[in-house]
Amino acid sequence: MKKVINISGKITFYLGIISLASLIYNLIFYKTLRPKIIGFEDISGILDSMEVFVAIAFILIFIFHNSAILNIAFQLKFFKRESLFRSLVFFIAVISILLVLGDFALLSDIGKEYAYGLDTTGEWPILYFSQLLHFILIILVFITLLWTRKSFLDKYKEDVVLKDEAIFINAQYVGIFCGIFGIGVFSALSAFFPLWALKKGIFVISLIIILPYFLIVIYWLVIKIREKVGQWYDEKQYQDITKASLVTMMASIIIMTVIFVIQYFVSEFDFITITWFPFYVFLVLLLFSSSTLYFNKKAAN
Repeated sequence: MKKVINISGKITFYLGIISLASLIYNLIFYKTLRPKIIGFEDISGILDSMEVFVAIAFILIFIFHNSAILNIAFQLKFFKRESLFRSLVFFIAVISILLVLGDFALLSDIGKEYAYGLDTTGEWPILYFSQLLHFILIILVFITLLWTRKSFLDKYKEDVVLKDEAIFINAQYVGIFCGIFGIGVFSALSAFFPLWALKKGIFVISLIIILPYFLIVIYWLVIKIREKVGQWYDEKQYQDITKASLVTMMASIIIMTVIFVIQYFVSEFDFITITWFPFYVFLVLLLFSSSTLYFNKKAAN
């Protein structure tokens, strides 16, 4: 596994450099294209000279994301101790690769709206935010590769830990990240976007945000598939999730009740409408993962 991580790390590193250059090229393309599209000027010259290279850049960025996710998966399997940082990189990598596909779809929508003479100013901040997330991922992956270089792996000795403890804790970290991000995104969407826009993107956005948690849970299930269901958790983990379930149920009811009362009496806070269900799902995920992690760490201390 050390050799696999080392080879995968080298490939990911070189792809990261290429991806960074591709990202910069795409940003130049966006900066050149945006004022002309907003001003409904002719963009055929820009497309003729840059369109092919932008398409190649998209492909290279997408390949890098796949390599990065694979490398992080190898690390999660190899290292026997949980890692908040690796869990964060895994979360961002999954979100980022989905946004790469979203970038392509968003550019297509911008092109169609431009052709019909519609205003496209609202789409550009979303596109730029996506590029920022891609850039952050590249930096985090470089840091991860620096920590797991060959000289470190050769000196690494496996710790003796509880059975599957690392993946159990890493899953809680990812759940916390998904919960916080989901609550933040849907709170912002509810406050600043019209109802028709929410209806258009609510399902896709929900799936994008929660997918990292689904993937790490699936990975955990693959590890456990050959065991009996009763052996999936050790006694300590079972106690942790039992306590966390009770805390989650009580806290989620209290929090949602407070939100309901505030919205009922203060009209200015009545902005969570159609997004209440995904908001609640991510709240439950945040409460469950954070309380499970709290009980696990409390018992360990």
